Amino acid sequence: MSSFTVDKPEKAFLSESDFTAVSFWIISIAMIAATVFFYAEAATVRCHWKTSLHVGGLVTLVAAVHYMYMREYWVAVGRSPIVYRYIDWSITVPLQMIEFNLILKAANAPISAAGFWKLLIGTVLMLAFGYAGESGALNAWIGFGLGMCGWGFILFEIFAGESAKASAGGNVTAAVQQSYSNMRIIVSCGWAIYPLGYFVGQMNKTASAAEALNVVYNIADFVNKIAFVLACWSCAKSDSSFSEEWENMAIKSQGAKAEAAAKLIGNHSRVINDICNRAPISQGQLTRLSADKMGDVEQMLLEVARRLSGNAGRSPRVSAEVCNTTAAYLTQRTQSADNQCDGTPHQGRKADMSKDAAAVFLATVKAVASECSA
Repeated sequence: MSSFTVDKPEKAFLSESDFTAVSFWIISIAMIAATVFFYAEAATVRCHWKTSLHVGGLVTLVAAVHYMYMREYWVAVGRSPIVYRYIDWSITVPLQMIEFNLILKAANAPISAAGFWKLLIGTVLMLAFGYAGESGALNAWIGFGLGMCGWGFILFEIFAGESAKASAGGNVTAAVQQSYSNMRIIVSCGWAIYPLGYFVGQMNKTASAAEALNVVYNIADFVNKIAFVLACWSCAKSDSSFSEEWENMAIKSQGAKAEAAAKLIGNHSRVINDICNRAPISQGQLTRLSADKMGDVEQMLLEVARRLSGNAGRSPRVSAEVCNTTAAYLTQRTQSADNQCDGTPHQGRKADMSKDAAAVFLATVKAVASECSA
């Protein structure tokens, strides 16, 4: 952080009457809290959503650091921290545009790389001309108009362009469509605060106007950054939720079946995520399924768990491809002896379950797979 000298110590700290400085402080702490939350929550969602939450965490982390500097600049100088604010936007706004692409990619929507580059171009134009106009490098109103053109290009892309068409595809879940819609509202309505603030700032350059303008910008950043990423988080959580049947399933069987059932029920989320992870850290030689097959894998394993736990079974309505791939994966992956991984990178790993439990588990998996539809 920068340093400065004052004639009175209290001038170096927040004043109860300086609401603009207080707003800087509140937003900086809120951004830090949001960053911790998003990174913690990334561990609770399915693997194909983790990148989206990690990028969202970067948005709030970068904003938090810049807001600390902006807060000190305001307290020390008493003027709008234009340079810090535009540096922050030049990093966080492109990251937010990446989020549109990431949530569509996570849903396997037909979106190309060009969809991201279009949004990035609009972002660069909007910020570059906005800064040029507000810093005096370009006529303020010319900068305003050209910056608005960049924003208009972004709005066109997310409402009528490739991204919009991809979000309306039949293979996009309701959760993704809702999240996309919420993010689109933020970019259109929430971002409208920024050009409005720019306009007012050019019309009224008094100290009181600068105070009001920075409070408005701070509130806008709070909503447009944190709420934007929260929309991604909500989508990720909705799409990552597993059936409540796992939590409510009672184990009525005994012996090896009960052991296998308890192991599967207790580790179902990890097993499903591993089967549908196309980029595993280890055991890359095993054939896995894509992330969009998670629901089908869960349905198959729920039927396995029902039969192992002694509950009434159902006819599995899952494709033969999913069932056979899952069965093959579990056959190679299930470990029933402590020394089974000797001579591999996983040497020393303990057995997943006893030999008897592993045998009945794999037999049930194969039986369910054999009943899946072709």
